[in-house]
Amino acid sequence: MTSAELLAQYGPRESMEYDVVIVGGGPAGLSTAIRLKQLAADKGAEVNVVVLEKGSEPGAHILSGAVMDPKALTELFPNWKELGAPLNQPVTEDEVLFLSETGAKQTPHGLLPE
Repeated sequence: MTSAELLAQYGPRESMEYDVVIVGGGPAGLSTAIRLKQLAADKGAEVNVVVLEKGSEPGAHILSGAVMDPKALTELFPNWKELGAPLNQPVTEDEVLFLSETGAKQTPHGLLPE
């Protein structure tokens, strides 16, 4: 089909205009979008921001979101606890392992000279 035929059959494409397009809905993309909207609101301005994410939902491609330092979240949303963010269990320990077919080696053991 030619462009003219497609246009005649389906009509013009829908389009939306944005001031900022962010590719990727991971932590960097989402925090960028949030901060841009916050800065615009502080100035009494409106900015149209869209986040494009190939996953089924924001953060769908993050390998492990189970442990996070809430420092960045606190910088973006100082009142995140009052807003009811579902972060209820503080981290009490952290462990990183190198896995192999025969077992696991804890870090930094094996990385530092003995």
